[in-house]
Amino acid sequence: MQDPILAVGPDLKNTITLVVDGQAFVSQHIGDLSHYEAFRAFRETIDDLVAMYEVPWKELVVVHDCHPQYASTTHALELPAEQVHAVQHHRAHVASVLAERGAWNKKVVGVSFDGTGYGDDGSIWGGEVFVGSVAEGFARVAHLRSATLPGGDAAAQNPVQAAAGFLAQVDDLPDLKLEPFSFPERYRSSLELVKKNVRCFAATSMGRLFDTAAALLGFTRPISFEGQAAIWVEQRARKALTTDSYPFPFIGKELDFRRLLQRIIEDRCRGRNVTEIARAFHRGVAIGLFECVVATCGSHTTDTVVLSGGVFQNELLLAEFHALAGSLHIWTNSAVPANDGGISLGQAALAAFGRFDEDA
Repeated sequence: MQDPILAVGPDLKNTITLVVDGQAFVSQHIGDLSHYEAFRAFRETIDDLVAMYEVPWKELVVVHDCHPQYASTTHALELPAEQVHAVQHHRAHVASVLAERGAWNKKVVGVSFDGTGYGDDGSIWGGEVFVGSVAEGFARVAHLRSATLPGGDAAAQNPVQAAAGFLAQVDDLPDLKLEPFSFPERYRSSLELVKKNVRCFAATSMGRLFDTAAALLGFTRPISFEGQAAIWVEQRARKALTTDSYPFPFIGKELDFRRLLQRIIEDRCRGRNVTEIARAFHRGVAIGLFECVVATCGSHTTDTVVLSGGVFQNELLLAEFHALAGSLHIWTNSAVPANDGGISLGQAALAAFGRFDEDA
């Protein structure tokens, strides 16, 4: 009989999953563990689940995110379990979709797009493409082109700060402090960090690419809730009737954002309607991703694509991708959220097959 598993999830949108006798029990939404009340609920939920199902700690396999500074990671390492392992954030996203279906051996191309997660190399991931299965594990085969993120996770609060890192790779930029962009002083100071490589981190974050697009389209203030800038871009895109797209080519093993951002800037300077630019951005991302997964499916002999991560809460992006899918089978989350609320289920699924980050 398999050992019971306790998956403690990530720090944002936390949930916990306990697996006993092959059944997975996912907790209520606990929330952001940086808040004291949420962290207290997190600890109480762990204790309650373990006590309710009378699971001996010495038999329990505990799994956590591989981010060493997560409160969930620190707490997992303090628990009295003898087996404690890490599971990588984006692999857990993909595994959560397959766990819902009980598709343990299904070989898929797994796409995990979100704002941030700790990568195998210690950099910030968030635009990842994998091939594999829950039983065999997932190999990273492609990703968004890496950008510099000044201030690291702090850039998630300020779209113009994220934009400084992405736009540093774009040639012939206009003066973004002037109209129609009107970037605030934070952009200049963030760009200085990039140029001096001070407090900067490598990132393949699709969430931050959406933030960059939002900044270029007019969302230059700090966000007041997570994902606000990306939601703002989606809302504007929905008002457009045009169906053109910007280039987002899949080159080698990378989705290259440079020409995509160049075209946004060019059209803004020409005075094109923001709603049309936002729609062309969405369609460009969908087409680029489709070209990526078609090539990857072809080279790895599978016709099934898994999409997970917070970016895929964007229903317009999903609709654009589904319209292109053709004979591909597209699987997404349904029982647990596509965002980090589904991570603990994915952690538990990979742990059930011994697919830990230490073995990645």
